[in-house]
Amino acid sequence: MSVFISEHLDYLEATKSATAKRLGVDNRPSESDLQNMRRIAKAIFEPLRANVANGPLAVTSFFRSKRVNAAVGGAYSSQHTCGQAMDIDADVHGGCTNRQVFDYIREHLAFDQLIWESGDDSSPAWVHVSLKESGNRGEVLRSVKVNGKMCYRPL
Repeated sequence: MSVFISEHLDYLEATKSATAKRLGVDNRPSESDLQNMRRIAKAIFEPLRANVANGPLAVTSFFRSKRVNAAVGGAYSSQHTCGQAMDIDADVHGGCTNRQVFDYIREHLAFDQLIWESGDDSSPAWVHVSLKESGNRGEVLRSVKVNGKMCYRPL
């Protein structure tokens, strides 16, 4: 029996981590983290699935415990560690493009940060989006490598 974060996103998909499994690290969210996960799944994932993908949409990274986040080289203050951020890759199922996901979020949904992750000028490799309970910045960024280091520039 699956436990769901939202109508179409189950708990196992939202917390899966090959890194956690490989290292034997706990990757379970707290109740507060789960509330954040439910908020972003309902406000962002479900509208994307219904209005852009018209079917399955892959979440490639959602919740990361602080230990998992450190092991994957995530930012110390990553919103993934409190269930406020998810990475979406529409290319996995092919119902839409990452560009369509990015544009829909930007034009139709409330968010804290929206990041065009890598890729090229036509489409990101994946989309990072975050949402807080309040105080969302509506910040739109693009990640680019500069001298081998990932930098984030306003779009």
